[in-house]
Order: sequence, then C-alpha cells, then structure tokens
Amino acid sequence: MIFHRRVCTALLASSLCATWTSLASAQAPSTAVSSTFVQPEVSDSMLVPPERAPAEVKSWDEALAMIRRSPSFLTSVAEVERAIAQRRIALAAVLPTLIANASYTHNFNTLAVPFGTAVLIEPPASVWTVSASASWNVLNPRGIYGVGTADLGIDVAKLTLDDRRRVLAGSVVASLLATLSAERVAELNRIGLRTALERLGLTQARFKLGSGIELDIDRAQQDVAASRAQLISGDEALRQSREALGQALGSATALSAPLELDLEGFEKAVAGTCKLADRVERRADIAAASQRVAIAERQITDAKLQFAPSLALGSTVGHASETTLGPNDTWSVAATLTVPLYDGGVRYGALRDAKAAAEQARDALATARVDAMIEVARATRAIAVDTAARDVAREQRELAARIDARTREGYAKGLGTSLDLVTSAQALRQAEINLVLQDFELAQARAGAVLVNAECVY
Repeated sequence: MIFHRRVCTALLASSLCATWTSLASAQAPSTAVSSTFVQPEVSDSMLVPPERAPAEVKSWDEALAMIRRSPSFLTSVAEVERAIAQRRIALAAVLPTLIANASYTHNFNTLAVPFGTAVLIEPPASVWTVSASASWNVLNPRGIYGVGTADLGIDVAKLTLDDRRRVLAGSVVASLLATLSAERVAELNRIGLRTALERLGLTQARFKLGSGIELDIDRAQQDVAASRAQLISGDEALRQSREALGQALGSATALSAPLELDLEGFEKAVAGTCKLADRVERRADIAAASQRVAIAERQITDAKLQFAPSLALGSTVGHASETTLGPNDTWSVAATLTVPLYDGGVRYGALRDAKAAAEQARDALATARVDAMIEVARATRAIAVDTAARDVAREQRELAARIDARTREGYAKGLGTSLDLVTSAQALRQAEINLVLQDFELAQARAGAVLVNAECVY
C-alpha cells in the first residue's frame, strides 16, 4: 500500500493542532443557555491542581536524546555490535592461526650414562624450549560460507535496530499525547467537582428556603462524592501516564509534556525524524524477517557442507636448550585431509532441522507481512472512524452542556427535581471527558498512520 508522505504529514499536523485547540477550548463547559442566577462560592482542598511532574520533556530533540540513552534502545545497539563480533568469529575460521609456546623444565632426578668418551645426563637437569606453530584450513567450504551468513546477521541486527527506532518513536508520541490528555482530564475533573459543590450549595439554599427536601441534599452529596472519586481516579491516571512517558524514555522519573508545548513545531520535528516508506516491504521488521528467511535457507546449505572434506596445513618451529639424540632446532610441515564418513547421524539431523527452521522463517515472514498490511489498513481507517467519533462526542458535549445549563437554571427557579440536576451534571462531566479522550484518540490515529510504516533516523 502506497501512502503520500505530504498527505500523511499534513494529517499528523492537523491532528496535533486540532487536539491542542480542543484542549484549550475545553477550559470550561460550553453552554448555549446562560444562567440568570448567582452560584454560591465554593472551596475545597481537592480543587487544588495536582502536583507538577518532577521533570518535563520540553522538545522532541530532548525526547530523542533520552531515547538514545534508554535501555531498550541500547539493547538493540548492542545486538548490532554482537552481530559484528559474530562475523569476526566466523571470519577467523578461514584465516591462519599462529601460536607461540615457551617452557622451562627442571628434573630433580637424573642419571649419568657413559656414552663413549662422553657422559650423558638423562634426563637433562634443566631444559628451555621455545616453539611457534602456524595452521591454516586451506580448504574449508563451510567456514567460507559462514562468513556470508554472518554478514546477513549484521543486516538483520541493523534492521531490528531501525524497527526499534520506529516503535520507540511511536511509543513516545503516544505517551506524550496521553500525558496531555490526562492533564486535561484531571482539570475537567476539578471543574466537575466545583460544579457539583455549587449544586450542593444550591440544593442546601433551596432547602433552607423551604423549597426542597432532604433527598435533594442527599442526591447532591452523592454527586459530590462521585465527583471526588472520579477526580482521585483521574489524578492517578495522570500520575501513571507521566510514569509511562518516563518509562518510554528510559527514565525512572515521571515526566510530562508542558501544556504550552508548540504542537505544530513538535509535529514538524517528528515528521523530520520519521519518513513514510512507500510500501510495507520496506518496513524494517518486514525486511528483517525477509533476511531471516535468507539466513535460514543458508543454514540448509551450511548443514550440507558438513559432508564436505577439509584440508589443513600446519608448520612448527622449535628450539630446545638440551636434547637427546636430536637437533636443538626443529622445523616441520604437515598437511591434513579430513573426510567425514560417519558421525552417528548428526549431519542428517542438522540438515533436517535446518529445513524445518527455514520453513518456520518463511511462515513467520508471511505472518509478519499480513499483520503489517492489516495494521496499515487499520491505521488508515482509524482516521475516518475517530474523526466521526470525535464529531459525535463534540455534539454530545454541546447537548449535555445545554441540558445541564437549563436544568440548573430551572432548578434555581423551583422547576425540576434534584435527580434531574444530578443526572445532567454527571452526563456533562462524562461528555467533557469523552470529548478530550476522543481528541486524543484522533491525534493518535493520525500519528499512527504516519508511524505505522515509517523509517525513523535518529
């Protein structure tokens, strides 16, 4: 599936800006009917805004710097280093080796043996020896073939790192938006508690004037208690979202995005980091799965090469301070031809295992490709779905605001019941929260449409 980069970038920009506009415009519930009565003043300790996060992520560049230091990112970087090391190990199998040895031997028990006019001391009392040996597998088909397999392993590790970049970028963007959303929900919960306290004051005033009953006060107090519970839950969700943002950036400290964040500039920075790929096959995880298939198929050939003979050359040079019936200096050259004949069936088992592993790799590639195509299709479709859901949520919020305003005004004039008052208040609070959450869902959907098939470089 082909996506136009400019279109997706514009979608992400409009989403983030729309979310910011919605969050700013929702500072107070919109009403179509103005109240003609004076609300009682309320104060409560729970109306105090939640504590600030210990730290803030002020820009996308700062977020990227933290990602590059996060354990999940560094783990993928280390995988590349390990793949490079494995390639060096594979190369060593086809290169010559050189070994040097030195030894000193002192014999405490010796025997003097007459030999003509001379006397031999056996074994020599003290012997110094030095030697050097070189060996080289001149004919090693399996080792040579293994170097090429190790090169593919490096490619897989790099592609896995590229996919990790994409996944981490998406996770951080989602966490930033979630933190902003949770901040707004926490603010709305305090607005809801304040209005609930105002309604409680209104019912108490009516009761004192003889226009209400105790049931009205009980319902209003029940609404206040429900608002407090929602506020407590929202504050905890805010703390968890901050912790999730810190976790996504590899920090044990809770983090938040500042409410004054320039989302348009933030979007441009993200779009500059992650470029949309033109097809699913270019996505890093799909490319890595394809390379794993190639490695698995090479393992079949590697198993077959275990049947091939090998030829090794070796040479040893040595010097001993004392010898018996031999020169002090030695030099030898040897050639060894190894022909594998029978090993109990290990090679046949390895070949069968390699074929099965290759089939598994091909199945994994097919599954990953299907999953990626469905993920891209869903991410694209989610924009239209969440846009429609956001519009409905906005309409529901406007209706709930008008109903609540009319209910409050009517109740102040002696019309309606306390049940109507509490019900409209609860509906308005939920509608406000639903709209904020739906704005976040839409922003996330548009960001996901870009990041689902992106190539991120940082």
